[in-house]
Amino acid sequence: MKRMNWTRFLSLIMVLFAAGSLQAQPIDSLLSKLESGYPQEKLYLHYDKNAYNPGETIFFKSYLMASNMLSNISKNVYAELIDTKGKVIDRRITPIIVGGSAAALDIPTDYNDSVIYVRAYTQWMLNFSEDFIYTRAIGVIIKNAAAKKPVAPVYTLNFFPEGGDLVEGIETNIAFKAYDQRGMPFNIDGQIQDAAGKKITDFKSIHDGMGSFRLLVPVSGLVAAWKDPAGKLQKTKLPETTRNNITLEVSGSAAGLQFTVRRRNDASENLQSLTVVAQQQQQMLYQAKLNLSKTEGVKATIPGENLPTGIVQLTIFDSQNKPLAERIAFVNHQDYYFITDLNTPVKNTDKRGKNVIQIDVPDTIVCNLSMSITDAGLNPPQVVEDDIYSNIFLSSDLKGYIHNPAWYFSSEADSVTAGLDLLMLTNGWRRFNWEDVLAQRWPKINYPPDNYITVLGNISGLNRAELNQKEITAIMETKSQGQDVFTFPVGQDGKFQLSGMLFYDTAKLYYQFSNDKNKLLTSKAIFDMKNDFILKPMPFKADSSLAFHLPKFPSDVIAKNNSIAARNIETIEGKNKVKTLAGVTVTAKAKSKKDIMDAEYTSGLFRGGDGYTFLLEDDPSARGALTVLQYLQGRVAGLQITGTGTQMSMSWRGSTPSLYYNEMPSDLSMIQGMNMNDIAMIKVFRPPFMGGFGGSGGAIAVYAKRGSAAKNDNVQGLNAYKIAGYQPVKQFFSPDYEKYDEANAQPDLRTTLYWNPAIYTDKNNRRIFFTFYNNDVAKKIRVIIEGLNAEGKLTRTEKIY
Repeated sequence: MKRMNWTRFLSLIMVLFAAGSLQAQPIDSLLSKLESGYPQEKLYLHYDKNAYNPGETIFFKSYLMASNMLSNISKNVYAELIDTKGKVIDRRITPIIVGGSAAALDIPTDYNDSVIYVRAYTQWMLNFSEDFIYTRAIGVIIKNAAAKKPVAPVYTLNFFPEGGDLVEGIETNIAFKAYDQRGMPFNIDGQIQDAAGKKITDFKSIHDGMGSFRLLVPVSGLVAAWKDPAGKLQKTKLPETTRNNITLEVSGSAAGLQFTVRRRNDASENLQSLTVVAQQQQQMLYQAKLNLSKTEGVKATIPGENLPTGIVQLTIFDSQNKPLAERIAFVNHQDYYFITDLNTPVKNTDKRGKNVIQIDVPDTIVCNLSMSITDAGLNPPQVVEDDIYSNIFLSSDLKGYIHNPAWYFSSEADSVTAGLDLLMLTNGWRRFNWEDVLAQRWPKINYPPDNYITVLGNISGLNRAELNQKEITAIMETKSQGQDVFTFPVGQDGKFQLSGMLFYDTAKLYYQFSNDKNKLLTSKAIFDMKNDFILKPMPFKADSSLAFHLPKFPSDVIAKNNSIAARNIETIEGKNKVKTLAGVTVTAKAKSKKDIMDAEYTSGLFRGGDGYTFLLEDDPSARGALTVLQYLQGRVAGLQITGTGTQMSMSWRGSTPSLYYNEMPSDLSMIQGMNMNDIAMIKVFRPPFMGGFGGSGGAIAVYAKRGSAAKNDNVQGLNAYKIAGYQPVKQFFSPDYEKYDEANAQPDLRTTLYWNPAIYTDKNNRRIFFTFYNNDVAKKIRVIIEGLNAEGKLTRTEKIY
């Protein structure tokens, strides 16, 4: 075949059009519909440690993103703990606040398998392939674990022509990947031979069993000859060649992504007018026409400023919009992260030594972080660890196992960049199928986006005329939030809903039709109510390959963990007569009235907290105050209250505090309009407040009297439904050895020394200190901080000291 004239090649005859000018092409509009109607969410979980003992709690923080930003689609995360037989043994539904949600799952004390699974998802994610569901195998360190039967190794070598096909007579870049039955890579070198066994070229892996070589493709029948790790000679056929197709090559440069498209000189007419499309997260980044009617190849560059950081998918379509070739490439502007500085102003690895961690975040926007501090001797780093960078940018988009994904974000070295490009060449894209999009076969939406807790109701027994323009007046009563009054409409089909609620435990919803004085219509109707949580978990079949890559600890680490497990189980089962919390003897003391009120009225992150608590019943001056702000004036250091009457305003550290009534978001007019005699307690939380939305200016939570103190007869004679809310988040216990009697304390062998899933920073609160105490044995302490900010940038910091 006549070789291409490269002078002619470089002076391409091609016509490029901006994506917006190609009105005749449906691809851009179809992709826009896919992105707007069917956006994809990504979920990542940060755990307190790598592996667990039976009877322990898995603490974790989930982070939810969509289109490389905080997701605004879903408001709840479902997390499930599943055994190897597919049985769900623990489950949590938690609300998402500033892109994150904290939860905990308990491993049974009698669990006797070496692996357990965590599955996490949002309701919206269930509309799409199960490939999008977050699933991870967690190692369980059990005593006398049964030795696994040795499995005969199986070694595989796969070839991936760049763009998809080997086209006869065109030089092509061919990538390869060598791995065993567990997906573990191995180094390889060998020869490419023709059908007669004659050597054509050599090949050799350069990173984790991957590499590439260039080859002017002759006819079919090429074979790779190589030796496996056992020294056995193996032969692998290369993919068959084709004559009527194109090749696509992509390379990164300072200017952007450079792509080259070639065809044979005898290619069919449909290969002479092509379209190139670049997309990321279902969003069009670039589209252009390629005219190959008078040339056999074109080369162009997609400007880097048009390409966000992340995986970019380039696809070439023929004149009939049929996909011909595809390549994914990683664009890295190093702009996807922000720096979190970690310092240790007080560092002490002695037995039960006091440590202070200092976190500094330079960003002024709101950041949501989680921090785990563990005994590095019991929770050592693992080679195959995933982290927030690699999960969001790689693992959630690529098919198959990725070995040591965090390595690809470990530095900006050329070797890392080259390894990442090999990963792109040897892994497939899975987010959507172009054929389905072009045929307008859209996903079926069975699960609409949720909005925290929604009460779904249905009324039967009434006709459409009786339901016409009807409203329901309801009083919701919860254990921690008292009573709230709502009014909402009923459809003529009898359906109604009450959305956007956030409460824990169980609520009672008392109801009747508005203006139904004698309840004649209410008593005639049949009401049915429930929350909109998905109650039945979907089936789960364990993927055994996930368990191939569990942490492998040395025997001494396993022995220490087994000792911890035995002690914890003994404590949980009550065999240890000393009442302990995390290995510390606790002496009970009488609760103060403030503690009793806090336990009765508050829940979740409203309980306890950093700030002030005012019990109005015990303060005679409260009866002289006309409004809440007037009462607080001068009582809270740093809280600035100005104005008078209804014109009062407030600020704290430059921001306005969030307002809550019975832990539901409220506004100033409602709070100021409350009768002070109806208020039981006011809690003022210093900035930033971790329990709500925003919270950079702290929060003021007002609690109405309840029960006999409230003297409220509003619910007498009304029917009620019980509505299940969120389960309270299990709090991590960290002992304070300055307050406990160490002489009487039990041995402290905690693996996790400190866990905090709710660290929030903003422009007024960019430096935070945390105090924790070492256990009895740790000589190295491992600290990991992960998180994101309101702009969707990520952070990760790890130190061992």
